[in-house]
Amino acid sequence: MARKQADPTARRAREAARRTAAAQRIGPRPPRTPRPRQPKLLSDLDPPGVFYTDWDSPVGTDTEVMAKVTDHFGADSDEATTMRYLLRFREIYGPHIPLGAVGQLELLLDETDLLAPLSPGVGVSAEEARDSVHSLHAHGMLLLADDGSLWMTVPPGTPDSAPDGECSFVEQKVQAPAETLGAGA
Repeated sequence: MARKQADPTARRAREAARRTAAAQRIGPRPPRTPRPRQPKLLSDLDPPGVFYTDWDSPVGTDTEVMAKVTDHFGADSDEATTMRYLLRFREIYGPHIPLGAVGQLELLLDETDLLAPLSPGVGVSAEEARDSVHSLHAHGMLLLADDGSLWMTVPPGTPDSAPDGECSFVEQKVQAPAETLGAGA
């Protein structure tokens, strides 16, 4: 005896009726809270250029790292001062710090008037303005070109990024002063 195939339309109608009845018994689904997008770290974006070839990743908690450095070199040593800077930058850049880029960006911030529009006139301290520029850099919104100049960029994977999946260099913000050229090379 051949088994009769069920009508697919009738089967879909029964399934829809079952789901409707279940929804009425249980009630509506609670709205889902969307996950916040996690911004990519600069190291994940793999920025191009000579300033993004040397990365450092201090291992351990800030306290552990500083304890090792101060035990070995002393609390007032140049090494301890450098490590304090690296740990401050780790808060901004994540676990991987682009040493050449951070150094060049610090030079640009010291040698140019890039921070002038952001400083105390608009209620932001010089330190907060400096950290904001580093945060934009850490998220790929600002990058250094091989000539040491700072550019506003569009990170890869965003709607206006370059079609080949690379960063788009949009507008030059600061030309590197002549005495700082080649600092990252």
